[in-house]
Amino acid sequence: MSPDPATGQIVRSCLVCEAGFTVANDSSRRVYCSPACRHQAAAARPPVARTCAHCGTGFDSPRIRPRTYCSPECRLAARQDPATTEDRTCPACSNTFQAPASSRQVYCTPICRREAENARGRARDDDRARRLGTSPAARPTAIHSAAPRPHPQPRTPASRPASERDPLEPAATRNCPHCDQPITIVALLATPEAARPSTGRVPDVVAIRRTP
Repeated sequence: MSPDPATGQIVRSCLVCEAGFTVANDSSRRVYCSPACRHQAAAARPPVARTCAHCGTGFDSPRIRPRTYCSPECRLAARQDPATTEDRTCPACSNTFQAPASSRQVYCTPICRREAENARGRARDDDRARRLGTSPAARPTAIHSAAPRPHPQPRTPASRPASERDPLEPAATRNCPHCDQPITIVALLATPEAARPSTGRVPDVVAIRRTP
């Protein structure tokens, strides 16, 4: 273990692959060059003999993350065992429920937990508004889902209102918007002459040239 002449950092040798790596100072606890070497060294360590806390069977547990139960079945049975559970009272709904003595469960259901969190948030908002001398912000009300609207029925030719014009109707016929009676409109564009109205002829303007 010697300082790197280029960077001045401490050079160490990995305990697994013996590759060189650098650490910041002598107080660093790093002894492996990579997480892969660290996991390989942890897997090579001999397991620890332990006794299952539920069935009493001996089993081997890894040194890292040691287990308390020999199997998931024993862990689930221990959580459901009446001897290891206790009665608790939900602070939100005041109902009694059973929870493992080693757990930190406070509410009986996630719904009660969310309601308690919302109540604490409202209390904080009211306290902040009281300290600042302002009125608390309006809270959104629950939105109830309205009944689905019925699908509109397709219109038939007989049920079509009289005010709606038939697309095939001649362009010169319209319905009065007040009395809904058919009226005739002068077809302004019925003839080519009307489509190309003549305008007054503009006399030719002769450009005036300035003479020297």
